[in-house]
Amino acid sequence: MKSFVIADPEKCIGCGACEIACAVTNSHMIIPEAARIRAAFNPRLNLIFMPEITMPIQCRQCEDAPCAQVCPVGGIVFKGGVVHVKQENCIGCKMCMAACPVGAVNILPRGSVKGEDKEILPEFYADKCELCNDRKEGPACLEVCPAEAFTLVSEDKIKETIKARREKAIHSMG
Repeated sequence: MKSFVIADPEKCIGCGACEIACAVTNSHMIIPEAARIRAAFNPRLNLIFMPEITMPIQCRQCEDAPCAQVCPVGGIVFKGGVVHVKQENCIGCKMCMAACPVGAVNILPRGSVKGEDKEILPEFYADKCELCNDRKEGPACLEVCPAEAFTLVSEDKIKETIKARREKAIHSMG
């Protein structure tokens, strides 16, 4: 089982700190520099606002990774325990976006190419949460959330939770 990040909608206050931390971390720029050059704001998680709930949605690092299974060019692979987008392989076909069960894949513009008739065509690539895999401190969203709404779920944490639930069930029977 892979690790993944999940947010508690009961705790999320919708402040957007997670989106900012994600976008800055993955742009590999500091905030003043990003603001000065008007860098694209591309967080790898999506903060969803609904009347009764606010919650960040991000990749669950699925064991079967439907996004990787449907990719016709091997643009999404397992790397270091994370479902990883190989942007150099991605052709922007959007199959992964359609296959993702939680809507965590974003399609972003890469630039443009000349088509057969010499017209300029936009080019796209897939992007998604990769748990800030190249960041030694771990996912930036966990670190900055003032409401502590995020949890990094690991295999050990799942086993502990299951064990505690089983013990609680046994005690409630006796």
